[in-house]
Amino acid sequence: MPPPIAARYRLEVRLGRDGDVEEWLATDEPLDRPVLIRSLGPDTTPQRRRAFVDAVLEASKVNHPHIAVVYGVEEVTGGAYSVSEWTGGATLASRLAGGRPIDVAAFHENAPGLADALSTLHRVDVVHGAIDPGAIAYTVGKPAKLGAFGRKPVTTRPEGDVSALASTLEQGLLGNPNPIGSPPSEAIDGLSPMIDRILASGRNGRMGAERFAIALREAPRPRQPEPESPGWSRRLLFVAGGLVVLALVLLGVARLFVPEGTPLIPPVVQPPAAPAAITVSVPTTTTPPGDFPLVTDVATLDPFGDHEERDEDVEMAADGDVGTSWRTELYRDPLPRLKEGVGVVISVTGTVTALDMSSPSEGTELVVFWSDSVGAEPDDWERIASGSIGPSGLDLTVPARSDGHWLIWMTDLADTDDGFVTEFREIIPSGLSLN
Repeated sequence: MPPPIAARYRLEVRLGRDGDVEEWLATDEPLDRPVLIRSLGPDTTPQRRRAFVDAVLEASKVNHPHIAVVYGVEEVTGGAYSVSEWTGGATLASRLAGGRPIDVAAFHENAPGLADALSTLHRVDVVHGAIDPGAIAYTVGKPAKLGAFGRKPVTTRPEGDVSALASTLEQGLLGNPNPIGSPPSEAIDGLSPMIDRILASGRNGRMGAERFAIALREAPRPRQPEPESPGWSRRLLFVAGGLVVLALVLLGVARLFVPEGTPLIPPVVQPPAAPAAITVSVPTTTTPPGDFPLVTDVATLDPFGDHEERDEDVEMAADGDVGTSWRTELYRDPLPRLKEGVGVVISVTGTVTALDMSSPSEGTELVVFWSDSVGAEPDDWERIASGSIGPSGLDLTVPARSDGHWLIWMTDLADTDDGFVTEFREIIPSGLSLN
């Protein structure tokens, strides 16, 4: 049984336990509305109860359509309890337990909102600390809501919240955890490969909650099928058929009273032909959706070699398709023994603040340069950042630069069984602001 609670709440159904928290469906009698009671009993320590109350109080500061509303929280003799919005009882965890992952349309409707809810919490220095499928209320046709405040925290950092939400969203898409690491878009029809990269960046702590929300909101969505034109109803077909019969009868009657040779239907007088329309060709430009800059050209830069580096495939490094890729030549010795480096030049229009590199070539060391014109050697460029490709690629935040050219300069390639080589499935310049 829960600890003593205010008399206004009538307990209806015990829902079960969420860790050390017991949950009940109750009725707020003065307002005649269902509520969710989450309580700690006498088997918990005073410190745990205090932490529970503090966490729920912090969450109650935030009002957001994707956060379950907190109505109240209280520490009482022998326990503590909170009162919050009743969202229908279903969680993402219960849905997944029934073998029902969320579909692509529902993902796009709810994922950005959940990330934005997390960003709203973080802006007032509130960390949820224990996000998983059980912390998200999910009922088809209603906004998904973040709840389960007051759990024992498993993280105290905002980055941990984002990582947990990204993992939860991926699990919601796939129906189970993804230990193999294959991209969700390979298993789900209609899901953009960009979602793979956004979720990976969130999981690996390379995005704050605000940037995570913006990226999810701007990600391409599957094209909706055009609605079909409604067909003729049976009643309309009968009416149309009757009108045709009536017209034939009237024509027959008219023939009896009209002199022979006189047309029953006068010829149509054709109006004078209108002058031919003049078509004016107006040049148009295509703007990329959202804040993502537009890649205008991709090229290699090999000033210390033979000036070629699989040039025939280099466009695949930034063609918007992670199913295609570009790789360097295969070297038998480590690159530093042979030359200073080799690079890929990405030319863009628009302002860039981040470079997301999808690559399986863990261990590749690289430096990022920028210039408003393509220089012959890296020394002719402005050095911006450096990094190393990890298990999920590399996402670099860079100082904002508008238009121009970005040089991904590799100084050391990945060590493989066959030799030294680096592959890029996709290099994505983005203009999203940081959290």
